[in-house]
Amino acid sequence: MTRRRAMVVVSLLTAVLLTAAGAIAAYPEKAIEMIIIFEAGGAADISGRMLAQVAEKSLKVPIAPINKPGAGGAVGLAAIANSRPDGYTVGWITGSLLTATNMGNLPFDYQALDYVALVNLEPTAIAVRADAPWASLKEFVADARQKPGKLRIGNAGSGSFTHISAAALAHKARIEVRHVPLGARRMPSLLGGEVEAVSIHPPEIISNLKAGKVRVLGISFPAPVAALKGVPTWKDLGWDVGFYQFRGLAAPKGLPEAAVKRLEAAFREAAQSESYRALADETAITIGLQDSAGFRAFVQQQDGLIKAVIKELGIAKK
Repeated sequence: MTRRRAMVVVSLLTAVLLTAAGAIAAYPEKAIEMIIIFEAGGAADISGRMLAQVAEKSLKVPIAPINKPGAGGAVGLAAIANSRPDGYTVGWITGSLLTATNMGNLPFDYQALDYVALVNLEPTAIAVRADAPWASLKEFVADARQKPGKLRIGNAGSGSFTHISAAALAHKARIEVRHVPLGARRMPSLLGGEVEAVSIHPPEIISNLKAGKVRVLGISFPAPVAALKGVPTWKDLGWDVGFYQFRGLAAPKGLPEAAVKRLEAAFREAAQSESYRALADETAITIGLQDSAGFRAFVQQQDGLIKAVIKELGIAKK
C-alpha cells in the first residue's frame, strides 16, 4: 500500500468513527414513546408518567407515555417487544411481564426484552372496606376457612400479577376463595359490596385509605412500608410468596448500549428527584434502583419464583 493510499484509508476510518461517535453522542434526537402496559390512572400509569415528566428534562426531548392495556399487560408487552430497538420506543414494565409470559399469554419470555433500569418495588395489598368484619388478615383467613369458596377477592384480571399474588397467598394459607377479575373496577366493586376484598397495589387505593373508606389487612413485601404504618407483611404472618411487584424501564431486544446508558442515567436521576420521592412517600412505593445488569438479574430471579408458583397452582394455559 502506498503512503497516499494509506493516508486515504486512515482518513476514511477516522470519518466513520467520528460519524458513529457523533450519532451516539446525539441520542436522543427526537421524542421517545414510552409504552405503559396498563390503563390510565392505575399504579403503573401514575409512576410511569411522573418519571417520564422528570426524565425528559435530562434527555432534552419529550417522552410521550402511551397506554396500551389489555390481557394482563400482554398487549403492551407485545408492542414493546415488536418495536424497533432504536431507543425511540421503550416500555414501562411491571411484574406482569412474568405472569403474562408464564401463564402462556405471550409467545416469548422475559429474555425477549432488554432491561434499562429497575426503579420501583411495590407490595401487593389485600384490602377490605373499612366497615368489613375483619380487622386483620388472620381474621380474614380464619373466616375463609369456615366458608370455603364464599369470600371473593377482586384482581386486575385473570393471570395478572394481583391475581397470581392473591392465589399464591390463598395457597400458602390453605384457604379457598373466589378470584374475581375486575380490572379498573376493583375499588368501585369493593366499595359497592360486589367483592369482600381486593388484591391491589397501594397507589391505587391510597386516596380511599386516607379517606377512611378501606382497610389494608396485609402486604406482600419483605419489610413493612412506612406509608402503610402498622400493616403487617404476609411474611410476618407466615405466608411469604417470595415475589414482589416491580416497575422499570425496558426496551426491544437489541437496544444500543449507548442508548441504554443514556436512558438509565436519566431515569435514575428522575427517580431521585424531589417530586418523585414525594410521590413514592405518598403512595407506598419503594424506590429500588438497579442498573441494566441488576434489573435483568432481578427479573431472572423473580421469573423462577413465579414460574414455580404458577406450576404449583396449575393455572397456566394448556
